[in-house]
Amino acid sequence: MATNSNNSSPGHSPTSTTLEAVDYNLQFPTWSMEYLKKAAMQQRLVRPRSLAWAIMLNAIPPPSGDILLSIRGHRNFYNDLGNKLSMDPRAVIGDDPLSQNDESAWKQHFCDNELKALILQDVVRTFPDETYFRDKEVQDTMVRVLFFWSRAHPSPGYRQGMHEVLAPLLFELYCDRQQAKQHTLSHTLLNYLEEEYLEHDSYMLFSAVMKGLEQFYSTGDVIPSSCGRLPLSRSLHNQNEAVRYLERVREEYLTSADPELAKHLMECNISMELFGIRWLRLLFGREFPRTEIPNLWSFIFSDGPMLPNLHHIVVAMLMSIRTALLECDTGGALSLLMRPSSASAGHVCALSLHLRDPVRYPSPPAQLNNSLNNDNPYLSHDSAIDAANSEYSYYQKAEEEAETDGSEGLAEGGDVAHSLAALALLRARLPSAVAALQAALPRPPPDAIPALEQIAQLSALLQCRNHALIDVETALEAAENQTSFSVGRRQLVPVMLGRNKPKVNLVKVNQVKVNPVKVINKVKEVPLQVFHQVECDSTSDLPFQDPLRLRTE
Repeated sequence: MATNSNNSSPGHSPTSTTLEAVDYNLQFPTWSMEYLKKAAMQQRLVRPRSLAWAIMLNAIPPPSGDILLSIRGHRNFYNDLGNKLSMDPRAVIGDDPLSQNDESAWKQHFCDNELKALILQDVVRTFPDETYFRDKEVQDTMVRVLFFWSRAHPSPGYRQGMHEVLAPLLFELYCDRQQAKQHTLSHTLLNYLEEEYLEHDSYMLFSAVMKGLEQFYSTGDVIPSSCGRLPLSRSLHNQNEAVRYLERVREEYLTSADPELAKHLMECNISMELFGIRWLRLLFGREFPRTEIPNLWSFIFSDGPMLPNLHHIVVAMLMSIRTALLECDTGGALSLLMRPSSASAGHVCALSLHLRDPVRYPSPPAQLNNSLNNDNPYLSHDSAIDAANSEYSYYQKAEEEAETDGSEGLAEGGDVAHSLAALALLRARLPSAVAALQAALPRPPPDAIPALEQIAQLSALLQCRNHALIDVETALEAAENQTSFSVGRRQLVPVMLGRNKPKVNLVKVNQVKVNPVKVINKVKEVPLQVFHQVECDSTSDLPFQDPLRLRTE
């Protein structure tokens, strides 16, 4: 059995492990719960990583226990659940397809189809750059898993974002099976890695993760309908748990860990829920490159199924970009928080460990930024390099992305954070640039006047504050706590340029009076595109709906 030659002393390392784990080798010492948790904290879990996740989340016991019995139990449960929720209403004698009775199998059938269509609308946009998730069978698998889970858990039911929690779990199970083909497997692993049970095991893992995340999808005392939709809010209801949780993080942890940063966010009137709801519900899945998510989630899962230390991750993410946040105004700071983190996942994990136990885990920024030669006691070398290279200018990053070519509107399935960053940069710099240009050219040449007018109009449009600098999903989540009758209703948002007719000062240019800045009094209505449900397709048991045309033929 191999020994680890790079061991650190027990006083400086979270583990004094003397055994080296090997991929697809379930030797007991390296697959005990204690060893797995320490390896996960060091971001050194071996494959099959999905099995390690299931063990740390208490979904199945370690290999020393009866692991196969537990796995078979989960798979049989999924089969029974699928059979129960996939009953053909035509088999129910005497039931009317037009019945509105809550006990009617036909009514439930139609509600199920609507719920599947709602889920599919999100699933087809999952990781648009990944070929794996463009496969129709993979998308149907995700819809079935999410549908079965939401029916088994009517509160909270299905909520937007759950598909982005399931996707990395499903992909990790798939990768474990693909890479296993290069190894000689034990009887236990041969049973666990059977291809036909990929869907069953993804439901097992998703259910285990949702034990800790379910609270953040709660909508207070509002219960979704059987079709998965939230009712209109006509009266005051309780805040959702995610908002309360984030308020506690700000008051009890961020304020004590970094009072200057907490004060700056308060002065900028930036509430934690604007960005924190996405962080929690997606388990930080959008904040880092997808290649870093498995290690980050391994670190998070090492704390057990209730994920008790997410608040330290939230604070660590804020502190890892504190310098950039403190240098930004409200628009710049909010845009920075709405985009992927510039710090690496390894750096954030190290900082969260320090926040959890400052005595045992030294502060990582000085160690990681000052030297890469010093061994970090709780991060791999690659993570240290990533953390050291993560300190670069936010504005430089935003300018680089703003210079890239793009089409009008949002890219199909793309993240709006990139667009928000460019918008914040324009809002911060374009008005001052226009003012400086007007001051430098009090008598502009006639040929330049049309261009100046267009620049001034764009600047005025960017300063419109009828809608907040937040993405669509965040706006929808924030609406959960509103009492307005209009919550949940589709509306047109007017964008007005100049409420009153402005007084125009004419400037003589070559003896001709011209208007240096022309403000158009115009209202533009921007309708939202609505995807309509389509009948079931004969080749699938799921409603055929592909609003973004991302499915492969």
